[in-house]
Amino acid sequence: MWPPPPPASAATCGVPLTPELVRRLLRRQLLITALPLVLLTLAAMLLELLQVQGLAQRLCSAAIGVVATVVTVRCLNVVVEVVLISSLERLMAPAELGGIKALLPMLRTLIWLLGALVFLQNQGLQLTAVVGALAGAGLGIGFALQGPARDFFTYLTILLDRPWRIGDLLRFDDVTGRVLQVGLRSTQLRSIDGELVIVANSELLAKTIRNYGDQQERRVLQRLVLRRDSPADAAGRMLELASAAVAASGEARFERCHLLELSPAGLVFELCYFLSTREPVAAAAAQQQINLDLLRELRRGGLELAEPMPLMQGSAVSSGTSTSSRG
Repeated sequence: MWPPPPPASAATCGVPLTPELVRRLLRRQLLITALPLVLLTLAAMLLELLQVQGLAQRLCSAAIGVVATVVTVRCLNVVVEVVLISSLERLMAPAELGGIKALLPMLRTLIWLLGALVFLQNQGLQLTAVVGALAGAGLGIGFALQGPARDFFTYLTILLDRPWRIGDLLRFDDVTGRVLQVGLRSTQLRSIDGELVIVANSELLAKTIRNYGDQQERRVLQRLVLRRDSPADAAGRMLELASAAVAASGEARFERCHLLELSPAGLVFELCYFLSTREPVAAAAAQQQINLDLLRELRRGGLELAEPMPLMQGSAVSSGTSTSSRG
């Protein structure tokens, strides 16, 4: 099989690469490579001492060059793989390294190709025609594989830029779900309704995406409308009641509560607080507990929410409460 597979290492076996293990692997690989190169150098010196001429000399030189190229390329493959994986392990989560490891065969093939070109040049072959042929072939393949090439570079963009990670909660269009897998052509999400959603990477990057994976707090903006005949003293205690209800939950941070408007519908208060959870279900449960505590405090203080006003001339007036939760 060409190129020959590299020897098994900790990087290919999925073993975490600690700094000490990296040093041991590199030292071992350099020692394994140095011994054959020393023997090949001695063989080349012996060939010169024997003054072998003609076809035998060319065959021996070519054999020494082939072995030296194979040994050097195999060493480079292992060194590049170990250094790359050990560096990325400190920057990425283990689940995200699968995409990088999927590109290792392509990287090995590129190194083998470069090694073959260097060997041919050392043998006296003019590479101008070879490079021209490779350029023409690459141009033709590029036109034929525009779609896969676009998907591949989009995949590289996701791996390097990391706009989202495995487990992040994304929202775009009418889809809200968690990232399960980032593939070469598409990203798989599990929606909050349970469906498996598969979106092309190129289409996903072109959308405006809300990523709740790095969200530290969830902001809740809520409007409360009290009855118009509420006592002024009792309504003035709204700030104290709202602050106490939010603090009682233990999972929220009180921001503010203001009387914004004296409207025909009632006294309009705006309550703002932050929830310390990023999970939608936990946030809904915490918000429900705060609403229940606030409702009990309002009734204990002799305050009531306003009733919805009757429809007039085809327009509707908002009811006693309205809530807006934003990440």
